[in-house]
Amino acid sequence: MEMKRFTHIIRMAAFNTTVTLAREIRTNTGFRRADREAHNLVRQILKQSGDIDPTQPGILTITLDPMPTQRETIAVSELCASLTETQTRYPGTDLILRYAIKERL
Repeated sequence: MEMKRFTHIIRMAAFNTTVTLAREIRTNTGFRRADREAHNLVRQILKQSGDIDPTQPGILTITLDPMPTQRETIAVSELCASLTETQTRYPGTDLILRYAIKERL
């Protein structure tokens, strides 16, 4: 019974995260197809590889690899800027989260 409850809690947290990120894409980016494709873009973002850099004092930088298309990369870059502006702290630490996306080579 406890495992089922724990699984349910994880699913609720994941759902809330995806809904919140999709809303951020619709409201804080210029992604033209956001009304139809925001949730798909969020799924891509959460699967995307990248780097975590804790070397700058007081900052935890999350840098994603570029998305498959230029328009998605631009939208994710705008999302990263919007999320960085919130100055959110990584839970349980004093580290401020900073988000970025790598430039295409």
